[in-house]
Amino acid sequence: YQGDLRGVDAYSRLHHWSKVEADKSIREHIQDPLAQDLLRQILLPASERLPNMTAVLRHPFFSPTSTEAERYLEKHEEMQLLRENTVVVNKVTDVTSRMLEDSMEKYSRIAFSTDRIAFPTCFVVLPYRLQLDESQNRYCAITSPEFLSCAERLGKCLLEINKATARMSFWMRMNDKIRDPKNGDKFKSQMQEWIKRARVEPCNTIAKEIVKSLGLGSNYSLLCEEILAFDGSISKAKSYMKNPLRAARRAIGQNADSLADMYPSLNLYLIDEDTMMPSYVDEKHSPYPLRISFDKSLFKNALLPFINIAVMKALARGKFHGLAALLGFPPSFVIPDSWKASEPGLLHSTESSDSIEEFVLLQKVVRKDDLQSLWDDASVNSSYSGSKSAGSYSDIRSFSNLSLHRSPSIDLSEGDPVVASVPMIHLELLFREFDPERHFNDLRRVSRNLEESSPGLWTVNQTINDLHEAMELADIEDKLQELMLDFEKKKNTEIELNNLVVKKKEVKMHLSRQGFPFHKEMFHSKDSTDEEYEAQVPDDINAKTDPSAGELRANPKPSGELVQDDGTKIVTYRMRNSDPDLTTDEGGEKKKGKKMRKSKRKFRPWFGAC
Repeated sequence: YQGDLRGVDAYSRLHHWSKVEADKSIREHIQDPLAQDLLRQILLPASERLPNMTAVLRHPFFSPTSTEAERYLEKHEEMQLLRENTVVVNKVTDVTSRMLEDSMEKYSRIAFSTDRIAFPTCFVVLPYRLQLDESQNRYCAITSPEFLSCAERLGKCLLEINKATARMSFWMRMNDKIRDPKNGDKFKSQMQEWIKRARVEPCNTIAKEIVKSLGLGSNYSLLCEEILAFDGSISKAKSYMKNPLRAARRAIGQNADSLADMYPSLNLYLIDEDTMMPSYVDEKHSPYPLRISFDKSLFKNALLPFINIAVMKALARGKFHGLAALLGFPPSFVIPDSWKASEPGLLHSTESSDSIEEFVLLQKVVRKDDLQSLWDDASVNSSYSGSKSAGSYSDIRSFSNLSLHRSPSIDLSEGDPVVASVPMIHLELLFREFDPERHFNDLRRVSRNLEESSPGLWTVNQTINDLHEAMELADIEDKLQELMLDFEKKKNTEIELNNLVVKKKEVKMHLSRQGFPFHKEMFHSKDSTDEEYEAQVPDDINAKTDPSAGELRANPKPSGELVQDDGTKIVTYRMRNSDPDLTTDEGGEKKKGKKMRKSKRKFRPWFGAC
């Protein structure tokens, strides 16, 4: 505002101030990265800014030589590189637009309370190595009896984590309904009635009624049907009814422990978000897959949260077969029966991202206590440290993190977003240690624009080329959408026009019955537009809205008489939409009048010249 706040525009801009406006203005006027970050946390609405001066003074801007300041400056450089390497696709088709909105980056921002992500977050960590299948041009695991047993257990544990989250979602909604002070008792009695009916009626019908009453989607019906059809040992209904959060935390923790016991080492593969399969590149020139020495705390609390989100995306894409492709199983892999028991938890689809967003938030709540222990766990710092091989990429390595948990700028109070971002911080350090050149397995980020708030997905160059070639199709889709909107607008305008014309007739008739002086010149005149629009109104509408028209049809008034050669008198009538030749004889019967012969005495006009 250049010091001038006297104008209305300045106050209007301040009134509509937001995080986006602040970021745009800060990047335009401030060059120092630390100062930019500090101002981004101050020049915000009251509910979003730093709470007090203590938190402000803890910012690394006031301690530029601290570890936290060093980490932030590195992050700033990474974001600059990311912006340079992001491929912008201005025109995208509807399918591509849904893919961008369903990107792993979007869900990671929700899960880990961060807006600035400078690396891919869609990956999977496997206890086995994958090999290139040249016939399929994809990574696949080598099939063996040991692999099949491991693969079945791996998929089963990941599916059970997803199912536990689905149960928590369902029972939290159920508990809210039961504890409703207004309608809770009514819902309880209705629930008892449903349970009685389930003993004699099909459970799927009753499940649909329950899900509808809870305001949930039809995808929850199978989960509700499982609760009605089986005892509590299978559906865990009692434990989830009592405390959904505690029951889900217990189930997720048990399956996470089972997963951790399967890993001799960690093989991290980046995922192509277009295919949701491990991306392939020549391992001789790439550090991928990243081979990391196993650490249970790192796996459970820092890596598994990302894997769970990737599993949700894969299930939305292809259900069980999508999960099998994500885990690198060959196309010949047969879905085991143990997986099918988790089918009620398959609530995700590519049509809507609502269920994934809800699951991401619920899992964020579940791991809140675990993140605190990860942050304070001294074993995390010690387990990452170690020598890094400068030789072959295939060596198993461990990485040394910065001692972030000793930083005084971190407030570990309940609800601090920094605690929620712990997995993101550890993943950031992992990529810095193992992939300092930002190779990312030749994956590139695609987005609609270069704004940090715009979601992006990571995919291969071939997919990016396909997106550029599809820009013509995207232009056609945009034009079609515009034309459809114009067509609907025109259609609605015509309907509104006809309604107004009919309404005008009704009002005029009502006023005329009350003796309104329409005979005066100021009211008697008629616009040409009135005649044009009234002519477009169908006659049946005129008859319905103009009572005199119907009356005139029933009792027409004579307009004159005609005398035929034999002396018979014919009465003529003139009424709306009537035949001009319609006449009535003296007997009262209507008939067609004969056309009068022109007199022979009448000369044609051009004979007048004679």
